Amino acid sequence: MSNRSTVRAHALRVKPIAALIASSSFAALISGQVYAQQVEPTQVAEEAKAADALNLNRVVVTGTAQGKSKMRSSVSVTDVDQQQVVDFSPRSEAEVLHLIPGIRAESSAGPGGNSNITVRGLPISSGGSKFVQLQEDGLPVVEFGDMNFGNNDYFIRFDNNVDHIQTLRGGSAATFASHAPGAVINYISKTGEQEGGSIGLTRGLNFNETRVDGDVGGQLSPTLRYHVGGYFRDGEGPRSSDTNALHGYQVKGNLTKTFNGDKGYVRMSFKALSERAPTYTSMPAMATVSGNTVTDMNPIRGIDILRDSQTSIYNLSMPAIGPVGTATSIANISDGITVKSQAMGIEFKNEMAGGLLVTNKFKMSKSSSAFQTQFWGANTLDGMLGGFGAGASAVYFNGPKAGQAVTTANLQTGLVSQSAAINQKSSDMGHYANDLGLSRSFDLSGNKVNAKLGYYRSKQDIVQLWQISERLMEIGKNGAIIDVKNSAGALLTTAGLTGYNNQWGGCCARDIDAHYTTDAPYLSVAVETGPVDLEAGLRHDIVHASGRYAGPKQVAGGFDVNGDGVIGGAERNVYLVDTSNPSPINYKTSYNSYSLGANYRFNKDISMFARVSRGGRAIADRLLFSPFVDPVTGKLTSGLEAQAVATVKQKEVGLKVRGSRDWGTYAVFGTVFTATVDEFDYDQTRTIGPKLNVVGTKAKGAEIESVLTFGDFA
Repeated sequence: MSNRSTVRAHALRVKPIAALIASSSFAALISGQVYAQQVEPTQVAEEAKAADALNLNRVVVTGTAQGKSKMRSSVSVTDVDQQQVVDFSPRSEAEVLHLIPGIRAESSAGPGGNSNITVRGLPISSGGSKFVQLQEDGLPVVEFGDMNFGNNDYFIRFDNNVDHIQTLRGGSAATFASHAPGAVINYISKTGEQEGGSIGLTRGLNFNETRVDGDVGGQLSPTLRYHVGGYFRDGEGPRSSDTNALHGYQVKGNLTKTFNGDKGYVRMSFKALSERAPTYTSMPAMATVSGNTVTDMNPIRGIDILRDSQTSIYNLSMPAIGPVGTATSIANISDGITVKSQAMGIEFKNEMAGGLLVTNKFKMSKSSSAFQTQFWGANTLDGMLGGFGAGASAVYFNGPKAGQAVTTANLQTGLVSQSAAINQKSSDMGHYANDLGLSRSFDLSGNKVNAKLGYYRSKQDIVQLWQISERLMEIGKNGAIIDVKNSAGALLTTAGLTGYNNQWGGCCARDIDAHYTTDAPYLSVAVETGPVDLEAGLRHDIVHASGRYAGPKQVAGGFDVNGDGVIGGAERNVYLVDTSNPSPINYKTSYNSYSLGANYRFNKDISMFARVSRGGRAIADRLLFSPFVDPVTGKLTSGLEAQAVATVKQKEVGLKVRGSRDWGTYAVFGTVFTATVDEFDYDQTRTIGPKLNVVGTKAKGAEIESVLTFGDFA
């Protein structure tokens, strides 16, 4: 048997089935590696890898001036390899992040994104990922992680193209990335160093979802290599639904040309993501409330809050009307989160004569998205009817009981929902970023010094149209739409709508055309002197905001939405986007960031570090419609300019220890920290309490990452 045949026979073995029980779902993974040719790892390499259980010898490339091992770096870094993610069987990007210590990711929103992601107790004021940046190969997928209806996890997917995920928490994230003072999570792609590929199949055991993953890469010539792969998935998602809400794919690839004796390379990359995925909102439950104490939390009858979803075959669409002068339409509100993103990038690196290292990373993406779903807000039938006046009654608009009177007894759960039906579209969420760096190492009095000077520039587009109306429906699996009549039998609602664009006090009929450019020069210096590594960094971010935005205007006397000549039902409560009176966006803000760190190596297996840092995060579209932007001039409101930037200050001390014994190996990476935040929170959807809060938050905590192995057990 030839060596090629031997390798193939080895590579085609099927791995054991891995099953995950998480929340309401089971997932089974069956994967087999298929390689063209591959040199088997040597026993020495395998033993070295086993001895470095926490990858403490792995070079840190995320948020640093010069690649160096974790043992020599004064930062808190975690690496998650692809196989760890595969074994974990996550169902969303937020669940992938559960593998990273210090990261809090609320994964209840579903596989399409819209998760709340934070780190080290930093606040999640209004949702999204305000202080945590998601990157692909060193550049952000979007500039701001908490854009309304455009969180960063909308536009990124883990698949077989990812070699590992490297996360930098605190520290130099403040000076090597814009708007990411909390953490940088970097999805690092395979680039063809390893010949061959893989094929994987994932099938839900008690939910309808099928996913196929595949990738392949290798050498095309001694100086040219490639990697390409992707996934396709289809089904209902992890919660029960009859709408087949999950469908999509991603394809990624790169081509690398090396030169200058492998001291330089040029890499071109691309990505195409197209997916429709369900998004989940809060589910109702029963509880006893006494003052500020909540006890006896129990599910309600008629619905399984662990498995069922709010999607319904009777609530697939709704009548909608956009800005003044536009036509009415039928809006789909069952697609959840829809994303389309095409990206291309070019990366260059070369060591010039004299040791000067030049690096440049560029990526441009053309992206759009939509958020179309129904929120649930539980109420009793009597409680809901009480808001429509004396003598009001309810009738089923559709479903198996269409036309019948609604009673508490014939409701599936005895409850109705009175909440938001959302049709939001982001026609342009395009982004480009370029990061140019010049670095050089030299000796200074016997000490090794590395200095890096860089310049980062990016642009984020946010073009959106919001249509958010209040709708009545039955709470339950495939709940029906409910209409309300007055005492005379006249309809007060239209297809369950209590108005058009009237949800949350009529806040959310909006048209936004905003653009944000960021320019950021930065400098970093690292010194190696014996067992001590010292690092310092500075960054200055300048943000220019431009564009326009328009909000709602209630139509006095109502509006004939369907054009039948009669104003009735929901037509008596109509808000339209007032595009004839837009407000400009025309302001500039800036902030400074710094980071200072030191690492001491007691020996090759023990090191300790300390770091202090201060970083910022410019507020983007969440600043609009707030008192901080003058609606006439578009400038920041005089005297309140500081509220356009949130600041984060952190202090941390960490210890890294590893070792081996006759029985196996061990490693521990622990960090204690404090973090202080000054920010403003403006939540336009808040109906109870103030929409505006200027807050300060302080958090203290510890992160521990550890590995213990006994032979083949870990």
